[in-house]
Amino acid sequence: MKKIVRNCLVVTVFSLAANGLNAQDAEQTQAAQKVQAQQLIRREMVPVEQIEEMADPAVKDSAQWQNVKGTSLAWGTTARRYGKHEVPALKAGKALSATGWKGERIFLQAVLWGDKEITEVNLIASDLIGPKGIIPSSAVIPGFERFVMGDTYGNGSGWFHTDDVTTRDSVLVADPVIGPYMASIEGETVRPIWVEVKIPADAAPGLYKGSVMVACKELDKPLTLKYNLNVRNHTLAEPSEWSFHLDLWQNPSSIARYYNVTPWSPEHFEVMRPIMEHLAAAGEKVVTATILYDCWGPQTLDLFDSMVRVSRDIDGNWAYDYTIFDRWVEFMASCGIDAQINCFSIIPWQTRARYYDMATGTIEDYPFSVGDDNYFAFFKPMLADLAKHLKAKGWFEKTVIAMDERNEEQMRIAIDMAREIDPGYKIALAGNYHPTVESELYDLSVTFKGEQPYIEAGNTAINARRSAEGKFTTIYTCCGEDHPNTFSISPLVESASIGWYALAAGYDGYLRWAFNSWNQEPLRDSRWIRFTSGDAFLIYPQCRTSIRFDLLVEGIQAFEKVRALRREYADNPKALLRLEQTIAAFTNEALTAGRAEELVSRAKAALDVL
Repeated sequence: MKKIVRNCLVVTVFSLAANGLNAQDAEQTQAAQKVQAQQLIRREMVPVEQIEEMADPAVKDSAQWQNVKGTSLAWGTTARRYGKHEVPALKAGKALSATGWKGERIFLQAVLWGDKEITEVNLIASDLIGPKGIIPSSAVIPGFERFVMGDTYGNGSGWFHTDDVTTRDSVLVADPVIGPYMASIEGETVRPIWVEVKIPADAAPGLYKGSVMVACKELDKPLTLKYNLNVRNHTLAEPSEWSFHLDLWQNPSSIARYYNVTPWSPEHFEVMRPIMEHLAAAGEKVVTATILYDCWGPQTLDLFDSMVRVSRDIDGNWAYDYTIFDRWVEFMASCGIDAQINCFSIIPWQTRARYYDMATGTIEDYPFSVGDDNYFAFFKPMLADLAKHLKAKGWFEKTVIAMDERNEEQMRIAIDMAREIDPGYKIALAGNYHPTVESELYDLSVTFKGEQPYIEAGNTAINARRSAEGKFTTIYTCCGEDHPNTFSISPLVESASIGWYALAAGYDGYLRWAFNSWNQEPLRDSRWIRFTSGDAFLIYPQCRTSIRFDLLVEGIQAFEKVRALRREYADNPKALLRLEQTIAAFTNEALTAGRAEELVSRAKAALDVL
């Protein structure tokens, strides 16, 4: 088996000679596969470096740039973003110190700025040299950040009153990471640089020294930034072993539309693989599976299609085809995501289902209201057949019937119906805290903005009890929270604060409604209809990570590190006293007030000395 790699797109070409084909046929088939692979690679469309960034709506302060002479490079902080036309208040050339565990991913941010255009700009990372070994340069991944359009917060209500993104205040923000080369960087601009260091699990503890350099045609010698990395004598487990319950909802339809491939074709799965493997590397636990057409309505550019094809014969009997559902679940498992399958939804936002009418050969809508005769007539046979199929596949125990932001009355109807069909069905809800159904929910995610009733009910105690019962409880943010959040305009450190808050309140993890529901031009514009910019996606096409997604991972890693230390010091809790005190400061009130940078800074300092 060979892999063709370009810009994080991996196309697999399988050897066929061992599968019964003669050598000539195998060679011809492989040649055809290679052609198909190249066609697939070209479907990346315009390379990202050829996509022009949108104009900065901010007025450049020319007086700031009068004192800038030449090109400068300095370490910044990962707590904030840097504007394209704002001269940074940073000291060029000053070294940086960072701390990490073996097996951890460390993120750093540098800033490049200058008075004149530079061309053929390359980022070069050195090996990290330690007293007992080397962390190779291949473990250091520097990349230029790209600017995309963002907007202001959604008027305090979580969304705007118009779908026209051009009518509201906008701001250019650095978010996607595009790689280590830029053909040119214009003068009197700032270009942030993102650096990821993957500390090998077998690295010797100690202090390592390395550098990141910027080389370009106009400079006689590269600009160099030195940094020290203190590798502690602890090892972070592999992401597949993390306990943090990460649930970022995937949208396969968005990927098919952007890459212009047929949904569920081999090409579709090929372009999805690097994206879903990137998600798995963050510790994702849940597969988003839609068992009904258009569960959420037109809040995304690409409607969610059903992965279960429903048909009805001339006698009114229902039939179900799970071909796509099975391929999706198996594909996600091959990417490393297989702990849980969340099936959406038996309470969709649209009060109708869709099916194929065998008698007429047409696709028909089936209207219902939750709890009426049509509702039960459609969903009862579906749930019965689904349970049978899941058990045959060995997936029933890890499958959850999931609902999103539904009220207490509707949840009661859905739970009773599912349990009538099969008492073993697990139920999930992302939404407000409903005390009358909480104990029946295997997977409960409470909205951060609406968390106060849950706090008043004793959220930490409830979370502990639910954990003891083998259930999951997570916190989630969406368009309703100005702070904390993971918008493209959010302070970067707020992404990292999520993991710390989960530790403080006893949550098992974090949920977000959209990992990759892209708009028409995501590599230029992070805005989407009425939602605050970045609300609809955390990753960019061509498997371009975002700096806010990486800092979410930083917070998840902190969650895992603290849990490991709590086990290590179970007999000596005083050793963790300072750390536990800093964690306790992460409250809903404090994060809502925008104190994430202060809290995360103190918590990281307490963690890094243990």
